[in-house]
Amino acid sequence: MFQDEHQVIKAIYDHFYSLDSNGVIPINLRAPTLVGTTQDDPFDCLIEHTLSSAFPQLEVFSSGKLMTPDIIVRDRASGIIVGIEVKKLIQKPNGADSRGLTMDYNSCLPCGKTQIKVGKMVTDIPCYYLFALLSNDSSSIVTLILMHGDFINNDFELHKYAKTANQSEYGHGAYGEGSVRHRAMYTYVNPLNSKLSSFFGRKTFVLPKAASDQLGYSNLVAQEIVRTDLQGNDNAYSVVDNSVQPQLKPTELRDIFANAKARKAKERNSASMPQLDEI
Repeated sequence: MFQDEHQVIKAIYDHFYSLDSNGVIPINLRAPTLVGTTQDDPFDCLIEHTLSSAFPQLEVFSSGKLMTPDIIVRDRASGIIVGIEVKKLIQKPNGADSRGLTMDYNSCLPCGKTQIKVGKMVTDIPCYYLFALLSNDSSSIVTLILMHGDFINNDFELHKYAKTANQSEYGHGAYGEGSVRHRAMYTYVNPLNSKLSSFFGRKTFVLPKAASDQLGYSNLVAQEIVRTDLQGNDNAYSVVDNSVQPQLKPTELRDIFANAKARKAKERNSASMPQLDEI
């Protein structure tokens, strides 16, 4: 029986780590042509099947199309529930990731806590993110990160607001028959960025430092990453790596996403349009 959500995710991390072979985790995705809908992702289905097969003590639920988190697990004995949002990228032929500084989180703001319904009751649950960088031929996982969502954003109130921020406007157009979806599309930091040595090419588990210390994972901590919010508060996270040698004091890192924070909005003064040469 698991005692808390961090133990659940650590067990999942340990399972994936056990599959590592020469630095990659071999996978076998079903062909995209066999996908039933455009929202059905073979990799998400693979993760769901892997968890169901490896952990009979967990109930594993798929949230369905366009829902977040992608997967919900519940310990049959303790009743502990954890959400897992699955994010994947595919390597470029040169080995780099396909996004760089940021990646798409679509219309759902990332967070380490989210809401689901248990019966008829709205319930807050912890949420982890499973980040995977697949090889260029999608035959293996090159980088795997199981990361607490607060590492990306810990503003739960903003997360809840974003859930209801999307609106549709009707009666649009010359004949009043159109509609416009005002849908926020969020891009936040990309832990799979191939320039991040803390994660790239590794299999890691990222959780709050306090939880890591409490659970006795300190001897597996490769780095400690401090995230400083806009109010100046420091939030420390442990990067657990089963491959590291025990060390007394892990390396402390800060501002690993400084380049993403430094981005500035660009004004759009004209619309893009096709252009032909004059005759």
